[in-house]
Amino acid sequence: MNVICYKRVSTDEQADRGFSLQHQELVLIKYCEINNHNIVNIYTEDCSGKSFDRPKWKEIMSYIKKNRGKVDLILCNRWDRFSRNQYDSLTVIKELRKYGVTVNTVEQPLDIENPDNKILLSLYLSIPEVENDKISMRTAEGSWRARMEGCWTTKAPIGFDNYRDDKKSTLRPNPSEAPLITEAFRMLASGAYSADEVRRWLNDNKIKISKNTFLRSIRNPVYMGKLRTGAWKKEPSQDVMGLHPALVSEEIFYRANDVLNGRKRNMKFHDDKTDLYPLKGLLVCPDHKSSLTAYACRSHTGKLHHYYLCCKDKCKHRYRIQDVHESVEDILSNITCSAQIVNLYRKTLEKLFEKDDFQRKDEIQKTRRELEKLELRKSNLQNDLMDRLITSHDYQDMKGRVDKDIVLIKDKLTGLQQEVSPFKIYIQKEVPMLENLLEYYRKSDGGTKKKILGTIFAEKLILEKGEVVSPVFTEPIQLILRISKVLRRSENKKEVDLNQSLVATLTKNPIFRI
Repeated sequence: MNVICYKRVSTDEQADRGFSLQHQELVLIKYCEINNHNIVNIYTEDCSGKSFDRPKWKEIMSYIKKNRGKVDLILCNRWDRFSRNQYDSLTVIKELRKYGVTVNTVEQPLDIENPDNKILLSLYLSIPEVENDKISMRTAEGSWRARMEGCWTTKAPIGFDNYRDDKKSTLRPNPSEAPLITEAFRMLASGAYSADEVRRWLNDNKIKISKNTFLRSIRNPVYMGKLRTGAWKKEPSQDVMGLHPALVSEEIFYRANDVLNGRKRNMKFHDDKTDLYPLKGLLVCPDHKSSLTAYACRSHTGKLHHYYLCCKDKCKHRYRIQDVHESVEDILSNITCSAQIVNLYRKTLEKLFEKDDFQRKDEIQKTRRELEKLELRKSNLQNDLMDRLITSHDYQDMKGRVDKDIVLIKDKLTGLQQEVSPFKIYIQKEVPMLENLLEYYRKSDGGTKKKILGTIFAEKLILEKGEVVSPVFTEPIQLILRISKVLRRSENKKEVDLNQSLVATLTKNPIFRI
């Protein structure tokens, strides 16, 4: 009889001496020698017996199909070496019969052609399957309980390495990947980048990640120090605190996911050329009254020249930026204020703005009340769970949403509490600059220059021959200029009169009304 010897062991069975490949081969060869069987080949499998999707078994079936009639028997040590799946085993045995091949074992021999042995065959095949199911169940339960304790039981996600701490399986940040993952969350949370832009940035920094894997990673709570347990029997899946450190805060994690889910708009950022063209958007064409744009061009000598110009057809208004900037700086140089005026101006503004924090304080109170409602809602959910008014699954689902809202509200409250009044910043930082406005302007970046000019000029500037003509100042600047003239005419002017004049003018200005 021509025999194919088949020996198999799975990874988790390597340590068991009774399953060793050497022992199986020795028993198979000895059996064939005693029964005068001709060994066609010996196949060694290192794969699970849950299914027949095994490399060596596929080779056996291919050999049998190509060499029909040359194999009579497939011999295994025991039936659990053949398979741990009863249904698949009976299907394969039936298929082998078509090619004139039977299956048998050394330690549990059975004449499967005899109908009376079908019950015994089913028993031999079902026992390994039951045993395998029990092992899988114990493994799954152990893994679930470990996750409930904060342990990580699978392969480490990107940014982490697997690690054992006090005999518990957990994670630790990967020195090279963790900072990049943290930065990726921050980029996405800012709203300035799309998800694919962040993913390509990671790829450029040697973290190769596919689109689907990236999206799953951003939604994975492991990066904020939590892990998802997964459902187990009647217990719903829930997020628990892990033993591993977080790579990002909960606020950044939730904001990044809001951006990913399209619930947060992209933020607006200054034009990169603001420093070069600080007056762009503040100038108008004298003929068309449309805003001037800015551009650069090279001359025939290769030198780069910058201009403010009108985009209307056949409009010839084009001005060198050097000429326009000098003209604006000449105007600023004429807005000079003495220390006396600056001090008076500051004191008057402080009186007017002493109640400017009302809206912010009111918002803080509203936010605190909203936070209290969420905390009460969370407490009520716990009471409903204990009273069995809701299921564990519903509790975990609603608790997750409430926890997220609480984190975001706390972040909002912290921001409001740390926020400094823009009026106070103006009084502390912007008002003193009036003593030397031109020097302050020259040292500022393009964005700050725009803000300075916006507080000085009430309307856009009109150019003629590259110079600003008839600028219209804001009321505070007009007031300061008027007071300067008064002081120059009469140095003995009483401060109280000046103070009253300044208050009267400022209160008429809608910008400073409370």
